[in-house]
Amino acid sequence: MKKKFIYIPLIFIVFLFFADKIFLLDFFKTSFYQEGNPVYYTHRNHLFEKLKNDPSLKEKNLTLAFGDSRAYPYSIKTLPENIQKDWTVYNFSGPQAVPAYGFYWFRKIIQSGIKPKAVFYVVSPEGFVDDSRGLLYEPFLRIGADEEFRQTYWDHFSDSDKLEILKENFFSIRKIRPGFKLFWSRLTGGKLKQYRADQNHENLILELGNGEQLGYASVSNNPKKLAKDALRLKSIYLSGFTLGENEFYFVEEFLKLAKEEGVKTYLIWPKVYPGYRAGYYELGLEKSWWPRIQKLAEAYGASAADMNTLSSCDLYYDGSHQSVLCILEQSEILMNDFTGKKKLP
Repeated sequence: MKKKFIYIPLIFIVFLFFADKIFLLDFFKTSFYQEGNPVYYTHRNHLFEKLKNDPSLKEKNLTLAFGDSRAYPYSIKTLPENIQKDWTVYNFSGPQAVPAYGFYWFRKIIQSGIKPKAVFYVVSPEGFVDDSRGLLYEPFLRIGADEEFRQTYWDHFSDSDKLEILKENFFSIRKIRPGFKLFWSRLTGGKLKQYRADQNHENLILELGNGEQLGYASVSNNPKKLAKDALRLKSIYLSGFTLGENEFYFVEEFLKLAKEEGVKTYLIWPKVYPGYRAGYYELGLEKSWWPRIQKLAEAYGASAADMNTLSSCDLYYDGSHQSVLCILEQSEILMNDFTGKKKLP
């Protein structure tokens, strides 16, 4: 009788293995809305379907925006008012998104037969950190990329990223990472329906437009608060920072595809609060990283726009993000170049 108990741990492991496979259902891949950053990545799958079925594309020019959270405000609402009637803007940016995420969606959109007239591709130095930081996998490869992309570009992932993907193949819950605290809160609060797209408040905000997020609005600065925030962010993102090579590859792949398709691309270095921007200069990124971006842009007929020097707007939501009001000016700078009204220097 006692011998039977030695099989209990094995039976439990087998049970967990098969129970785990529920997370392979398409619902968990495309329609499982948790909260915070993962909402954006889930939403973009539905935004893609909306783009493919948008009748306005037949009569209007299309602009696409890609990048990290600093690209959130690019939208039809931030284009110059006098040209808004002629354009449609879709925003596929993502929180903490590396440049590879922009390439992922640009490639997917082009493959679907949709060709934009212009692309705003926001590239932040933090996204080019050495591969050992694991920023390519988390969150992009984990929740932002499909299996086709992961197989196609497998050779360009670090060994640690490959290992994480292999772990997912054994236990799929590692990919979904459901928040059990959130689940319990929603269960006890009778809010399980918030896992659905039409009931998730954060998703509904994104559904108001075409993927943009205009919440980073401020009309004045709080210098003390911004300075403190800049120091905090520098310690998180720029401490021990070293440039990696992988993201340069994905930026080049993006630009190659854009050139082949005749799509005008703007590589944008977003403006941040001076106290945080000083961290870039302390690392010499304006002499190392940015010239490489400029060189890539020149090689493929794109334009590189350093908003730290081009933009005169100095309103900030926090140490890392400008007020959405500044994007009004910056979109005008880009569109003036596109239309030939005033070319970039």
